[in-house]
Amino acid sequence: MKTDKLPQGISFPGDDAKSRVWYDPAKKLLFYKGVMEDEERSRLMNLSEDRDYRGAIDTLYRRARNSRHSSVLEDKRVRVIPTDGRNYILATPKYYDVITAEPSNPWIAGVANLYTREFYQVIKSKIKDDGIFAQWFHNYSMSPDDFRMVFRTFVESFPYVTLWSMKESDFLLIGSKQEQRFDYPAVKKIYDNNKMLRSDLEYLGLSDVYAVQGFYRMGKDKLLEFSKGADINTDDGAQLEFSAPKSLRRATTELNRKLMVPYIADSAPWLKDKPLLVPEAMHHYYMAQSYVASVANNRALRELGQAVRLDPTNAKFYVLQTKILLDQDKSSEAAKTALAAMERSRDTVSDILALSDEFYLPDAKVVYSKAIALGSREVLPYLGLGNIALHSEDLAEAEKWFIQARELQAHHPAVLLAWGRLIAAKAGEEKDQAVAKKEWGEAKDFLEKSKATEVETSATLYAALGNVYANLQMWDKAADAYKEALRMRRRQNDWRRSLGEAYAKLGKVREAEQKYREILALSPDDDQALHGLQALGKRY
Repeated sequence: MKTDKLPQGISFPGDDAKSRVWYDPAKKLLFYKGVMEDEERSRLMNLSEDRDYRGAIDTLYRRARNSRHSSVLEDKRVRVIPTDGRNYILATPKYYDVITAEPSNPWIAGVANLYTREFYQVIKSKIKDDGIFAQWFHNYSMSPDDFRMVFRTFVESFPYVTLWSMKESDFLLIGSKQEQRFDYPAVKKIYDNNKMLRSDLEYLGLSDVYAVQGFYRMGKDKLLEFSKGADINTDDGAQLEFSAPKSLRRATTELNRKLMVPYIADSAPWLKDKPLLVPEAMHHYYMAQSYVASVANNRALRELGQAVRLDPTNAKFYVLQTKILLDQDKSSEAAKTALAAMERSRDTVSDILALSDEFYLPDAKVVYSKAIALGSREVLPYLGLGNIALHSEDLAEAEKWFIQARELQAHHPAVLLAWGRLIAAKAGEEKDQAVAKKEWGEAKDFLEKSKATEVETSATLYAALGNVYANLQMWDKAADAYKEALRMRRRQNDWRRSLGEAYAKLGKVREAEQKYREILALSPDDDQALHGLQALGKRY
């Protein structure tokens, strides 16, 4: 994180040898290694009241809190053995509680050897009596015969087998010597005392380890039914080695999914033979979370419907409904569940506002207004209503909302961006050239301040900067800004056209021509791009 200097009285090491946080004065960069927990953020923030320093720590926190690796290779408990995994397992005298395998795709030369009967026999001999083996597999670019071959080979190699969904096209096969059950009280105790595990599940959208049970898809009996008649993949036969490449890049995901549907369980068997260990409404909510994580949104909505029926007062249920409906592009329905969430608990306002960019403008306006009516002190709803007004070219209405946002947080990067865009819009309507030039300069200052925070890095910011620089005839900067905006939104032709115009002003004819031709490739009826080409003396 760019930090010109540390506040007086604060010092950090110059490298990461002794600390997770360090500062490089030569490069003026502040670093944090791994996942920053809330407690660590608070500790670092409390070291100083300096606004720039606290902003840098907050940015590092938001960047680091979802780091998935947390410098795992530096953990003293980790031992890296750079050798062939299959041969190592075969030769080692050790026995393991857990063995996992995430090979590459089986069409890669040699990888199919990690899906053979003989490999699984070796693995079974190396796990303890109460140990497990977990292996990833996928249904994309796999013929149904090959897909079922892997399942049959695995399921016939272990006494007990279960299949778990990961993402839409990814699965986890788990084999063991003993019956597999989910001991929720024991796992919950581990979960509650393991920050990294909680962080991992939170990253997936799971608020409790109970939800993991929702990834269950099949037991051994159904896997045997599904794979009945499929070949067995063996070392000497090497069937998968030769057949898998034939399906490379074939669209098989949906076909394999449909073939599996009749065999998929509605829930894990141990959830049926004993009383639930959580309230029934929460059971359905946790199951919905797991279905969202595995991209089974319709199934998640059915579970949430059950949860709401059992406990219509729980605001969290409506928040998750809102997220799913927005993913399904059902903005009006999502607005209704968003309002229901906020009406039941003001604590959900922030969660709903975090989804606000996904609403259609009329629905977003309703959601923002409700958040403000409930007393929200966040800048987002005020900026949202201001941006909607700015989009409609109602500058007076936009300014009204932006003023209120500035009263809350004048130096917030998004507030600075909003004011820069508003002043630029005023400059664009100003008839007096001297006044307009002054306003363009003011807009530039606001936008550059927003950019300098390194928090606001949106395509909207760079496009606004490109517009301001172009109107101030700062063509080098205009080109750089539009180039960055297009990097994030490649199909935005009006920005591409502006970039072409900036290149033309700089005398970069080849680059300008390329941009105009890109526009015409995307929109053959774009007459402005054609005129731009002709102005360069080029033919279409």
